[in-house]
Amino acid sequence: VYCTENRRVDGIIPNMSVKNNMILSSAGQVGRYGVIEGRKCKALVKSYIDQFRIKTPSEDQKIKFLSGGNQQKVLLARGLSTNPKLVILDEPTRGIDVGAKYSIYEIMNELTANGYAIIMVSSEMPEVLGMADRIVVMRSGRVAGSFDAEGTTQEMILEASLKQDEGK
Repeated sequence: VYCTENRRVDGIIPNMSVKNNMILSSAGQVGRYGVIEGRKCKALVKSYIDQFRIKTPSEDQKIKFLSGGNQQKVLLARGLSTNPKLVILDEPTRGIDVGAKYSIYEIMNELTANGYAIIMVSSEMPEVLGMADRIVVMRSGRVAGSFDAEGTTQEMILEASLKQDEGK
């Protein structure tokens, strides 16, 4: 599953509820023969609201009224409801406050502890160094460097991102 870096443009449907945004990808889990079963839908949505501590007055609240961090959690719940093997998070903490960042990091750690593979795309080096097991630096569509996170410094990442292509 892929969670976009620009949730406001490519992720949420602003005038839909938290519930409807969350179940967009999981109709097969919450319905049968194309009909949404209210009880299953409510249970799925409630479980993610509780698990991710999504702050919303109600599942029927329009998502556009939630904070950026809570919108991001709804998008993550939407993706996870499809039972993916791989989760790609593109700038997962862009535009959210420090508390929400910490909450997203907790969710990511919980996911990896439960066997999910995560590819995180981030331009924030402290975030990369704090969250990654392995760091791959891309430059002009090519791998410019690859590191085990332990022992890797910001300088090493910056050097790899700035080095010139060999043979030029």
